[in-house]
Amino acid sequence: MSIRVSSGIYKSRKLECPLKGVRPTTDKVKEAIFSVLAPDIQDAYVLDLFAGSGNLGIEALSRGAEHVTFIDQSMLCKRTIEKNLSTLNISGNATIIRSDALSFARQCTAVFDLIFMDPPYNKGLASKTVPHVYNLLKIGGILTIEHSPDEVIDMQHWKTRIYGDTMITYIKRCES
Repeated sequence: MSIRVSSGIYKSRKLECPLKGVRPTTDKVKEAIFSVLAPDIQDAYVLDLFAGSGNLGIEALSRGAEHVTFIDQSMLCKRTIEKNLSTLNISGNATIIRSDALSFARQCTAVFDLIFMDPPYNKGLASKTVPHVYNLLKIGGILTIEHSPDEVIDMQHWKTRIYGDTMITYIKRCES
């Protein structure tokens, strides 16, 4: 299965996607996410949790992000991300870590401007991981969570949007 970068300097370039265990973000949802985040992408430090193919993080790099840290526990996904970055010759702008997202979030000391979270649906992973991930946002940073509308994110959010069986919840870190 292949997907495409939708905009930016790598527009229309194909990305590989594992055939098993990954639900790629649809073009419609990806465009919606990036239209909301457009003013915040340039020079951003981005975290892509549950990265899968690296689709969202690579889209951010294509649109001007400075660096993306990709996290996925699957070796297949890690290899796919490596291949996609290599094909686009942007491996220098990325770090790939094979780890469980929750474990990474609990141990990470870095902070990010933007964080994408796209966990498997209907497993409670989004609601379980969000409180830990929120602490990795810089003040003014935005957490974007792609999840099932059936899963409630119990945290004050900035906005939500629903696209079929996908809900996007945006959480902005305000000054404490």
